[in-house]
Amino acid sequence: MKLLGLTCGRKHHSNEILLKEALMAAREATGVDVSMIRLLDLDLKPCTGCIACVMGLVNGGSGECVIKDDWHFLNEHLMECDGLILAAPVFVLGAHGIVKLLADRLGPARDVAFRLKAKKVREEQGITKGKGPDARSWKERAIGHISVGGAITPNWVSLGLPMQHLLSFPWGGKTVDQMQVMGAGRFMNVVLEPKFIERAKELGRNVAASMGKPRAEMIWKGPETGTCPVCNCNLLTVTTKNPVECPICGIEGTLSVDGDTIKVVFSQAEIDMARGTFAAAQEHVEEIVGNLGVFMQRPDKEEIPKRVEKYKSAAFEADLVVPPPAR
Repeated sequence: MKLLGLTCGRKHHSNEILLKEALMAAREATGVDVSMIRLLDLDLKPCTGCIACVMGLVNGGSGECVIKDDWHFLNEHLMECDGLILAAPVFVLGAHGIVKLLADRLGPARDVAFRLKAKKVREEQGITKGKGPDARSWKERAIGHISVGGAITPNWVSLGLPMQHLLSFPWGGKTVDQMQVMGAGRFMNVVLEPKFIERAKELGRNVAASMGKPRAEMIWKGPETGTCPVCNCNLLTVTTKNPVECPICGIEGTLSVDGDTIKVVFSQAEIDMARGTFAAAQEHVEEIVGNLGVFMQRPDKEEIPKRVEKYKSAAFEADLVVPPPAR
């Protein structure tokens, strides 16, 4: 069993220290094989939206990204692991930008249901050339999140943990524990706070204890629970009436207020369709495929290249500011 730790904070500072404590505690408790990658040491480029990964799967291929950078090194470790712990700092309300970059690179081609659909098409059509989806795509991985902010006011770190969940559901991971650290900026190292060290150790043990289990048995192990019973975050999308929605899990609940107490109830049917479940992933794939089918029926789709030419003209490109040549 392999537990992978990812960090994108300063080397040997709070994020990395907590991650190392979690990994060491996991190894001591269960004997899992642990490893750590400093994301900021890698050359990782943003997703360009070329959808080559998606079309590769559609055409019976492996669906791998065509961008040439260190993503392929990282992806091999992601595919190989049975559990993942991410430690990321909060700079401006949310997690380090590289977290979103990784979520985009994991992207639609990592969707479990989409990969299974591609595998089925490959088998039905008898495609034998090239590589199909990596068989490790369907591992059920336990995930833990460590978010570290320098602020001591919760609303200054409110998007730290929710943003980290963007790395959970694209490939079917299940978050079993998470912790938010506040007041631990560059000069307030967590080594001065034993409670954070002990909490990180607990998180590591919780993730390790969940590794290798069926998804249904990967239950929430963290001592802190949130409004949403799935991601245990407290964000809600609220309009003018019920239902409200968890923006991370995409499930709807009913909100009620009794004095200053707010309660949100989510049905089991909604919980069963949370992002990250196979049912939700399958529904999303069918939605995308269905929308593509609608597009293919449009009589004006052949007009796209002609209409786009307008925006390639000198009149539209005249205001483009380009950087100077690299020296």
